[in-house]
Amino acid sequence: MKKLILTAFAAAAMAAPALADTSLDFVTDGHRIVATVSQDGATQVIKGRDLTNGDTIELRVRNGYVQGDIGNRYVSFAAPKPKLKAATAG
Repeated sequence: MKKLILTAFAAAAMAAPALADTSLDFVTDGHRIVATVSQDGATQVIKGRDLTNGDTIELRVRNGYVQGDIGNRYVSFAAPKPKLKAATAG
């Protein structure tokens, strides 16, 4: 899976509320991803599947890093920083 897909996936997961299991279902770079995000202490756990190619996904996001498995491949990378949008006076 390309780094762009992983970055989009991690960003979507990090935007999920931390207190309850959250479902994700999105398409990025031609891949349809369905997953759940749950909280385990200070770690967000992402479990799901890439419906385009059947790969299973299990990632852990903690302390600014993402680690885990996609299919039979181990991945590890820095989590994307959340982008803040400046409020405008209207």
